[in-house]
Amino acid sequence: MPKYLQKRRRRWYAVLDIPKALRPALGGHARFVESLKTESLTEAERKVPQVIGQWKALIEAVRRGDPAPLADHQATALAWREQLDSITDEEEREGVESVMVELAKERDRTTPGQGTAMFKLATRQWEQTDELLEDWLATLDNEAKTIDMKRSDVLRFSQRFRLTKDVGRQAVLDWVDHLLHEERLSPATVRRIVSACRGYWAFLQRRGSAAGTGDPFSKAVPPAPRKKTKAQLAAQRKAFTPEQVVVLLEAAETKGDTPLLRLIWLAMWTGCRIEELCSLRLSHVLADRLQIEDAKSEAGWREVPVHSRLLPLVHELSATSRDGYLLSDLSTNKYGDRSNAIGKRFGHLKTAQGFGRDYVFHSIRKTVATQLEAAGVQESVSARILGHEVPTMTYGLYSGGVPFQVKREAFEIIDYPGVTFAVSS
Repeated sequence: MPKYLQKRRRRWYAVLDIPKALRPALGGHARFVESLKTESLTEAERKVPQVIGQWKALIEAVRRGDPAPLADHQATALAWREQLDSITDEEEREGVESVMVELAKERDRTTPGQGTAMFKLATRQWEQTDELLEDWLATLDNEAKTIDMKRSDVLRFSQRFRLTKDVGRQAVLDWVDHLLHEERLSPATVRRIVSACRGYWAFLQRRGSAAGTGDPFSKAVPPAPRKKTKAQLAAQRKAFTPEQVVVLLEAAETKGDTPLLRLIWLAMWTGCRIEELCSLRLSHVLADRLQIEDAKSEAGWREVPVHSRLLPLVHELSATSRDGYLLSDLSTNKYGDRSNAIGKRFGHLKTAQGFGRDYVFHSIRKTVATQLEAAGVQESVSARILGHEVPTMTYGLYSGGVPFQVKREAFEIIDYPGVTFAVSS
């Protein structure tokens, strides 16, 4: 008998066994069977490869959790659902459902499991995992970049679990194990993915679209070790020495990258983050201070004294700005981030000077913090300057802050031996 063919009452049928492990996801059937509507063996042999190919693609899709080959029946099911939702008369609804049952049975005869899935999706006995994703994202108060990352994380989850009924404690644990050991994602990345999925799952439960009240994601990922490993310590961001900052400054000057030269100069005399400097508007630049009001935390909202070595550049940039920002004409990415492109240029610059991945733009901020500590500046004063949480309850919770004059005097300690020029015309 030719492969994948079976003769029944003079007609030829295509047949393909379904792997046992995948049968529950395909309606519980042991095999696919479909009439080729011919009595000719030659015609049957011509038709059967296409049918078998579709079935094998479906099996592989279920094995991988890839919903793409199932899109046709999902689209049909959602169209049925829309039709049912528009019917207010109960008797009419029952009549339409009975028709759908027959259509589903017909689909099951050709592709076992698809008809059942279509009907259960249409009648909301089953819910697609990603169906309310955009509704959930709309409730979040996150930046656009974070929203996109959470969308990507949940879509990864929904590719593994197409239906909410497939999500269970052991299934989630197996998925996490797959992410860690098969896809070789870092534990930190997996914790981020699981955190997004956990938030989305809680939303589905509140909306009644996920079965049960338990949390299948609880403790699914091993917690981050309290003690850092040698590899983590080696990869930790390091501070530039003042001399190394000067090397970078001179490299930017030699390269003729004036915007990057100015950015480094601003960072080395303020200790600000790259995002804070690139998004700083002229309305927040005063004669003797910079008002940082777009920081990552409440403590980051602060006034930074303008160092005496920085004053000429601040005055020049303020007078020549063409777009209302202290650093003019920086390009933006799709999230409106003005630091992205120039930050990459800094990455190329420091790599060319021999600095590895443990040195980043943030390392200049560490340089400033190191100088303040070495000079004996009180931690509470340094924290107010750099925008860190004040470490004690007395100063952090009850203090009204450090007088600006104290911060300015402390900041004048910052120095870079070997700087032979000022970055201003």
